[in-house]
Amino acid sequence: MRRLRPLQGIQFRLGLARILFLLLFLVVGGRAFQLQVLQGERLKRLGERQHLKEWIVLPKRGAVFDRAGEPLALSLESQSVYVRPHRIQDPQAVSRSLAKILNLNFTDVKQKVMSDKPFVWIKRQIGSPEAGQIQALNADGVGMFYEPNRYYPQGQLAGQLIGFVGRDSEGLEGLELQYNDYIRGETGSSVTERDALGRRVLVQGVEGLQIPPGGDIQLTLDTTIQHLAEKELEASITKYRGKAGVAIVVEPFTGEVLALANYPSFNPNNFSQQSAQQRRNRAVADSFEPGSTFKTILAAAALEEEVVGKEDLFYCEMGKYPYAGKIIHDTHPYGWLPFSKILQVSSNIGFTKVAEKLKKERYFKYIEKFGFGEVTGVDMPGEVPGLLRKVESWSAIDLATHAFGQGISATPMQMVMAYAAIANGGFLMHPYVVRRVTNPKGDVLLENQPHVVRRVISEKASRLLTSMLKAVTNDGGTGMMASVEGFEVAGKTGTAQKADLAHGGYATKKRVGSFIGFVPADDPRLVVLVLVDEPEVNVYGGVVAAPVFRNIARGALRHLAVAPQKPDLVPAAASRAELPARHPAKKENEMVTDGSPTAVPDFLGLSLREAIEKSRSMKVKVKMQGYGYVVKQSPVAGGRWNEDDVVVLNLQG
Repeated sequence: MRRLRPLQGIQFRLGLARILFLLLFLVVGGRAFQLQVLQGERLKRLGERQHLKEWIVLPKRGAVFDRAGEPLALSLESQSVYVRPHRIQDPQAVSRSLAKILNLNFTDVKQKVMSDKPFVWIKRQIGSPEAGQIQALNADGVGMFYEPNRYYPQGQLAGQLIGFVGRDSEGLEGLELQYNDYIRGETGSSVTERDALGRRVLVQGVEGLQIPPGGDIQLTLDTTIQHLAEKELEASITKYRGKAGVAIVVEPFTGEVLALANYPSFNPNNFSQQSAQQRRNRAVADSFEPGSTFKTILAAAALEEEVVGKEDLFYCEMGKYPYAGKIIHDTHPYGWLPFSKILQVSSNIGFTKVAEKLKKERYFKYIEKFGFGEVTGVDMPGEVPGLLRKVESWSAIDLATHAFGQGISATPMQMVMAYAAIANGGFLMHPYVVRRVTNPKGDVLLENQPHVVRRVISEKASRLLTSMLKAVTNDGGTGMMASVEGFEVAGKTGTAQKADLAHGGYATKKRVGSFIGFVPADDPRLVVLVLVDEPEVNVYGGVVAAPVFRNIARGALRHLAVAPQKPDLVPAAASRAELPARHPAKKENEMVTDGSPTAVPDFLGLSLREAIEKSRSMKVKVKMQGYGYVVKQSPVAGGRWNEDDVVVLNLQG
C-alpha cells in the first residue's frame, strides 16, 4: 500500500501538467486566432504603414498643338527638392546651402530642415543648374524627386483659352481643365520597403516604373492669326485707353475657331502671379449688351418674315421719336430712309419701326433661333448663356430697346456665331476649338466635326442681308474704317451703353465699342468680332473696333493666301494655314428657266461645307441632319422632287 501512494502522486501531477499545458495552448491559440483572424487585416495595414511606402508617380500630360502642329503646351520633367530632417547631421550648414542655391529665405529653410516631420518639401520644380548644385552637395537627408512640369512655349498666346495646371498635374482652367481626363493620363505608383529609420531597403519597381503619357490635343487655332488678333486688339485698347477687350475669328462654314484673343493678356507659365481678371476668358464668361450689332438680328428676322423689303421707306422723325412714354434718339437727324439705308446709318428710330411691323412674338422667336439665351456649347469651360427674358415679361418699351440691342445681354461667342449663320447662308453652326485628341499610339480618342445646330434664315434672306451689310462698310456707312483693300466686307458697328449697377439705368460715360463682320462678303472665309470695353478716348465701335477688324482680316486673308477680288491688289502670300480645302461646287448643265434644276442633284459623299456650297450655287433648298459627310439623301439623286422642293441630307462622321 505504501508503494501505491508515490505512483498516484506522480499521475496526479502529470494530469495537472496536461491540464495546464492544454489551458496554455488554448490561450496561445485563442490569442493567435485573435491576431491572425479577428485583427489580421488591421494589423497588416499597421505593419505596412510602418515598413512600406507607396510612391505616387504623376503622369506626363499630353501636349497641345495648334492646327498646323505648332506646340502650345508641353510637359517637361523637372526635379523637386525634399529633406528628411532626422537624417541631417548639420541642420545649420545644410539650411544655409539650400537657401543660397534655391534663392530662399534662410529662416524658412531652417525651420523646414529642423522640422519633426519625417518628410518635408523644400522647393518644387527647380531648374537644371539648381539641381546640379543640390546633387553636388551630397548631403545625407537631402534628396530630389522627378515631377512633370507644364511649359507653354508661346507664353501668353491664347493663355486664357489654353488655361493652366496645378502642382499635382490637374487642369485648373481653360482647355487644360475642359479636356483634363484626356490630357492627364493615369497616375502610377510603386511600393518601397523601409527600415526603422525610414530608409528604403527594398525597391519594388519604383526606379523603372513607366507611366504612359496622356493624350495629345490638336486645336483649330491658327497661331499666326491668333498672334495677329492679340497684337491688334492690344494696340487699340492701349490707344483708346480701354479696360478690356475680345477678338474672335471663326470659319463660318465649319464653326472652327481660328483665333480667340483676350485683353488683358495672361501668361500661364506664371499663373500664380496673375490676377483672376487676367485669367478670365471673356469671350465665353462675360456677357454684354450688344447695342447696334444686334440690329442685324432684327433685320434678318424682318427679311425672312418678309414684313419689310430692302427699299421700303421709313420716316425717322428727324432724330426724336416718342415711344411708350420714352424718347428714342438717333445720333443724327434723318427723315425718310429706305430699310437698307437705316441699317447703313444705324438708325434706332428706323429699327424701332421695323420691330413694330415684325411684332415682339416673331422677333423673340428669331432671337432664340440665332442662339441667344442659351450657351453655344463651345468646348471651353465657364460659358454663360447671357440674358434673354421671356417675351411675356417684355414691357412696352422692350420691343424698341431690343431692336437696337439694349435690355438683352449676349456673349462674344454668341454674337460671332450669329453672324456666321448669316455669312454661310443661314445655318447656325456649333463652334469648337479642339479638332481631335489622340493617344500616344496615334489612335483618335475624340474628334470634333462641323455640326449644324439648325437653319435660322433662308439663303435668300441671308444674301439680301449681306448686300445691306456691305453698305455699312462703304461710303456713308458707320463701318467705313473696317474696309479691306481688294475685298468686299459685310459687317455692323455697335456702340452700347453699359448698365450702371450701382445706381440703376445706364452709365453716362461707359461704353462698349464693337464691330462684327465677314470677308469676302459673298464668299466668306472669316467672321471676325472685335469688342473694346470702356474706351476713354473715343467710344464708337466704328473707330475703336472697326480698324482692328480691318487689320486682322487683312493679315489673316494674306496668311490664308486668299486672292482679292481685284487682281491688282493681290497680297503676298504668307505661310498657308492647314484649313480644309474649299472645293467649288459643280454646276449642273441642265437648268430650267426659273433657275431650279430639272432633277434632284447628287450630294452623296460631300462634306457639310461642300453640300452647302453646292446647294447655294444651284439654288436648291436643303435640310441638314447630323454632321460629317452626306451618307443619305431624300429624294435620291436624279429622282423627282417632293412637294416642298427640299432635299433632306443625312450626315455622319
